[in-house]
Amino acid sequence: MLESVTEDYNNRKHRTIGMKPCEVNAQTHLDAYTHIALFDKKHRFNVGDVVRISKYKSIFAKGYTSNWSSELFKIAKLQGKPILGGFYEQELQKVKYPDVYLVERVLRRKNDKVYVKWWGLNENSWIDKNNISRNGDKSDINYLKDN
Repeated sequence: MLESVTEDYNNRKHRTIGMKPCEVNAQTHLDAYTHIALFDKKHRFNVGDVVRISKYKSIFAKGYTSNWSSELFKIAKLQGKPILGGFYEQELQKVKYPDVYLVERVLRRKNDKVYVKWWGLNENSWIDKNNISRNGDKSDINYLKDN
């Protein structure tokens, strides 16, 4: 029974490779790869693009929390170094304004400087007061303007 199923499978034309598996040999194996559409697919992201990574949420996770990380990552080309992990295109989101950072709150004010707590980051820092712009809806979130 198993032999007849295997023989039928190997003697039918497969649409992925465009030929029968029994016809693939050392001379025709490259022709089989040219039919696969995976290699012709255009990539959504380029080297140097700034992206966010999607967060994993369990079934009972709060729906109002963000689905994307607050950290920004730049796509880089690594040559000669092994990559320990990777991401699917669906797990990445291109950032529209990569130079705008969210300020969670202003901790201190001193002359023309303010000490701010960044949204989603552990580091606090001093910045110019003129670089902060208020959100239009008067919420507590401020934005760092690009200089």
